[in-house]
Amino acid sequence: MYKEKLLILLEGALMAAIATVLSAVVPTVEWFDISLGIIPIVIFSIRRGLKAGLLSGLLWGLLPILIGRASILTVTQGILEYPVANMVVGLAGIYSNQIKQALSNNNWHVIFSRSLLAVFIAVFAKYFCHFIAGIIFWGSYAPKGMSPVLYSLFVNGGSFLFNLVLAGIVVVALERKADRIFALS
Repeated sequence: MYKEKLLILLEGALMAAIATVLSAVVPTVEWFDISLGIIPIVIFSIRRGLKAGLLSGLLWGLLPILIGRASILTVTQGILEYPVANMVVGLAGIYSNQIKQALSNNNWHVIFSRSLLAVFIAVFAKYFCHFIAGIIFWGSYAPKGMSPVLYSLFVNGGSFLFNLVLAGIVVVALERKADRIFALS
């Protein structure tokens, strides 16, 4: 039992580190956030479940702060947009058992639908946090005449859609071609 918990913690820490590196590889462009780090956290969450996924996401959110790559205006904004926003990506683990069961039965309809739901929940939750932060903390950066709500919706909505499609394609493709990634050995 102890060895398995240690293995899960190490695997989660590794996925958080990979997510941090992937997020740093493609920098945030003005008005747009490409977050490749979502993919390893979603994969880990499906593989190991909700609690492990949330913990790995939390670590992913703390790493940019610890290495000095976070854009922090206030403590509240920093907490919301880093630890909280990245932690909720672990919500993909809600469908972990259903996806793994469907993988063992080769039920591709369930695999496809639950995987896309897992990705949707994870990406939506992340960008909802950024949307709220955009209104409260970044609204003053909106172009003259644009409301903070519309500004945040535009910036975070576009990022949400792009990352949703990208993560959905990658996760489903990996399940189809490399399903052992999601199985426990």
